[in-house]
Amino acid sequence: MPDGGVVNDYVPFYFSPITSFTYTISKGNVELMSPSGDNLGPACEDDRVFLVARVESFRDSGRDFCFSDFALNSNAPLPTLCGDLDCLEAHVHWDMFDEYPYKGRIEELGYNGVCQWFKSMDRPPERMTRSQKRMAEFLVRSAVPLGLIDCLIVKSEVMRDKLNHMMDVSAWNIPIYVKPGCYYQ
Repeated sequence: MPDGGVVNDYVPFYFSPITSFTYTISKGNVELMSPSGDNLGPACEDDRVFLVARVESFRDSGRDFCFSDFALNSNAPLPTLCGDLDCLEAHVHWDMFDEYPYKGRIEELGYNGVCQWFKSMDRPPERMTRSQKRMAEFLVRSAVPLGLIDCLIVKSEVMRDKLNHMMDVSAWNIPIYVKPGCYYQ
């Protein structure tokens, strides 16, 4: 990693709620493991919460961060990492995010959503690695202060109400938005 350590020393963020990873979670194909290694069963899309932060918020945060152009588990093509936010627009393959039709809009943040399609395909050639490009990551070393989180996104009012109760008894006041369009089912 650019600032030392290994990938597991970093908190990963994706540039989109619609990725192959979130899709496989929606299908019940990801097992949750406790910190002690106990299998807790399949992850449930209804229980997932997106923590949303603006990349620019990290510029002067004092946090070590970097971002990739492909999924970090890609072998072909190999991902490259960059830690200069001035290079973000050129480093990430935004063309794979900005195609029509869009899904996952968050009006409150001015986020227009992302192309609902994330799978790689044979044609056109630029889409042959679309899945790996859409899994580009923004990585923050060690921890992310909650003060850098702009909002929480949940799938349902039930989850919003659970989180509102937790927020009410905490020192935090992070907005919670119900956005089922950021989810698959």
